[in-house]
Amino acid sequence: MTLFTAIVGMVLIAATMTARAESLQMGVSVDVVPVGSDFDGTDIVVFGSIEGADDVSLKLGQYQVVVTVLGAEEDTIVRQKERIFGIWINRKSRRYTDIPSFYSTISRLPLEKIAEKATLRENGIGAQNLSMNLASQGTITSILPAPQFVEALRRIRHEEGLYSDNPTNLKQLSPTLFRAGVYLPPNVPIGRHQVVAHLFKNGELLTQSKSSFRIQKVGFERWMYDFAHQNGLLYGIMAVFIAIATGWTANALFRKR
Repeated sequence: MTLFTAIVGMVLIAATMTARAESLQMGVSVDVVPVGSDFDGTDIVVFGSIEGADDVSLKLGQYQVVVTVLGAEEDTIVRQKERIFGIWINRKSRRYTDIPSFYSTISRLPLEKIAEKATLRENGIGAQNLSMNLASQGTITSILPAPQFVEALRRIRHEEGLYSDNPTNLKQLSPTLFRAGVYLPPNVPIGRHQVVAHLFKNGELLTQSKSSFRIQKVGFERWMYDFAHQNGLLYGIMAVFIAIATGWTANALFRKR
């Protein structure tokens, strides 16, 4: 009887612990963001709640949510210019693979106040903590790493508005409910974007929840985008002819004047 009671007690404790396991529920305010000729950027909202939270930890403010938005991965080349005989030319370069085309972090506090640098870097949270992979051939990296190229890549993406860290855009609506505002700039990349909500407790990453939305061209812009990607050669020939016709027309008008 004693053994049976002990087993039942252990089962009940395990069930209680499972029921108390923290989780995140999260959604995005849009499924598709339409991009037309007049698109000048927009804001979307990520909202959610903390489930199974410990009441004491909630009152002590030990939970923190960080939302990240990632665009499709792409390859990119970073070039370094040098001045030779008074002329600026490209000298060195590094090619990086699988780099997010867009990256935004939204939190309530600066990331360094939420978790240790090692934890953030291990999970790729924050633009400064993203892993930048050099192009490689097989198991051999084709180009030796150089930190200045990585920093230049991050700086350029920040200046273009494609990478951002926003330590005040996440609002805690209640101890368990949160709302994060995400700004999408005019040059936001077309395609599927992944949204990940990370739940931290006392600096430890507990769990994640994922969703997504799509940036999609509409109208004439979408027709041109699809045509360029499906008929690259024909699109290139048309672009050349249009450029020649435009130049000839402009030249003729100036001659008449």
